[in-house]
Amino acid sequence: MTVIAAGEIDLYTAPKLQTDLAVIIDGVGPAARVVIDMSGVEFCDSTGMNVLLSCLRQVRQRGGELELAAPRPAVKKILQVTGLDVVFTVSE
Repeated sequence: MTVIAAGEIDLYTAPKLQTDLAVIIDGVGPAARVVIDMSGVEFCDSTGMNVLLSCLRQVRQRGGELELAAPRPAVKKILQVTGLDVVFTVSE
């Protein structure tokens, strides 16, 4: 399952992303691979990272994996600075 994220993920938009991803995760089968296409995300703050971490936990609890695909340099830098680049599977 591939999900396309776009725009900014911050304090204001993170709750909707959390809700939308939860519905998607609930709808996929166990051991599913969920890929979030981050190529359209211009900015992601700590609130957004927490949403992504929460979704990662949800997917892993179901035996699946969550991957962040094609993050832009700004998002990639946040992942590296926070050490989350080793927590998430990140692909180009």
